[in-house]
Amino acid sequence: MNNILVPISKGKRTLFIYAVMLLYAGFAASSYGVSVVMPRKLTAMNAMEFYALASAMSTLGMMLALPLVGKLSDMFGSKAIAIFGVTLQFITRIGMMAAPNAMIFMALNLISNIGLGFFVSAPFSMIADVVSSEERPKFYGMLTTFKALGSLIGPLITGQMIDSGYLNLALGAYFPFMLISIPFILILYPNRKTSRTAGAKFDFAGIFLMIIGLSCIIFWLSLAGKYFGWISPISIIMLVVGILCIFILVRIENKHSNPSVAINMFKKKRFTIAFLCAMLVSAFSTTLSAYVIVYTQQVMNVSSVVSSTVTMPMTIAQAVFGVIIGRYIGKKFIERFRPMALLSLSLLVIGMLVICILTPTSSMIMIYIASTLGGIGTIVPQSTFPNFFQTELKPQEIGAAQGMFSFGATGGSSIFMAATGAVLNAGGTLNHTFIIAAACLVVAFCIGFMGFKFSYEKAVPSASN
Repeated sequence: MNNILVPISKGKRTLFIYAVMLLYAGFAASSYGVSVVMPRKLTAMNAMEFYALASAMSTLGMMLALPLVGKLSDMFGSKAIAIFGVTLQFITRIGMMAAPNAMIFMALNLISNIGLGFFVSAPFSMIADVVSSEERPKFYGMLTTFKALGSLIGPLITGQMIDSGYLNLALGAYFPFMLISIPFILILYPNRKTSRTAGAKFDFAGIFLMIIGLSCIIFWLSLAGKYFGWISPISIIMLVVGILCIFILVRIENKHSNPSVAINMFKKKRFTIAFLCAMLVSAFSTTLSAYVIVYTQQVMNVSSVVSSTVTMPMTIAQAVFGVIIGRYIGKKFIERFRPMALLSLSLLVIGMLVICILTPTSSMIMIYIASTLGGIGTIVPQSTFPNFFQTELKPQEIGAAQGMFSFGATGGSSIFMAATGAVLNAGGTLNHTFIIAAACLVVAFCIGFMGFKFSYEKAVPSASN
């Protein structure tokens, strides 16, 4: 069925699609590139003790933006929100280059990632607007390829700029992707508004409670034990306020007609299983793109260029095996999902155990092996977990569930960074953070082993697609 929402001529459509691909590559380049800059920048400011907090704030920014995107796009138009996000990130990245101290640098990085959260999902909705449903899998596959290219090129250029003495300018290494793609998107794509939630009351209370609750818990984990005592007035207030806000959030969101956080999805068993596994699995990619890069730079004493290659095997593995594994599972989803999901979680555990045994004299080959195993292991969670939980959802529930699922993966990364930051503040080492990540992955495997099951007679036909 041809259900194109935004008619556009073939030639213009081709230009627009490649512009969207570059936009997505720019997202990947900016996300992975800043991981290479962060330890060097904080070291230059004599503020490396804030590294865990800075990384947690990065994912917190995206996490806070994601629930707002759908409603804001309905109100102001999807293109307007995406362009606003790109512009906000662009401006704050320039501010980060000139930041005089670590506090301002981290605050601008938080705002920058809020901007990133406003446009990270835009490429998928834009593609869906200009191609038929039959064509979308092909173009979504191309998006994955361009993301992989951005993930490879961005850190490499960033590392080269740092080693050449351009530490601050390296924060803008992804700018060319945006400067090429945005003009075409502005010209060729209309600012389409929707009415999916027309008339529904906007959930300001939910947004407020989520921001305050999560911020209090993350800042408490990141700062307690180093800047104030675990048992101190500040610590107790932050923890109590955080827990209280989350408790009230759950009560309110369960009753709201248009909730910002779809708490009711946790009534679905398969969604809950997939959500928890996605949260825990995020420990691998977070560790690899944050702590392992720091380990290579400051413990193994390699160059910025070499440290930028840490995530490349993972990205290449995802690009090479993603389509193959996704197609294999999709042909007989109900039969093949469980064994392949458990195999993928096993590969993640093995990859993290390799990272756990790193020493200052270890070869980069060990990291590349772990990165490759992780790349293969993350394919199934990224590409087929949604299929798993969609087998128990009604069609009108899929959108909210998908948004909540993305929110969970991002939140898992933020909470993991805050928790490991607390360990570092208490005198732990980077190797201790690796062990914590391994424990998270073992728990994910156990949850998957118990929960990745189908009742064949109840599985809906879409599960096999």
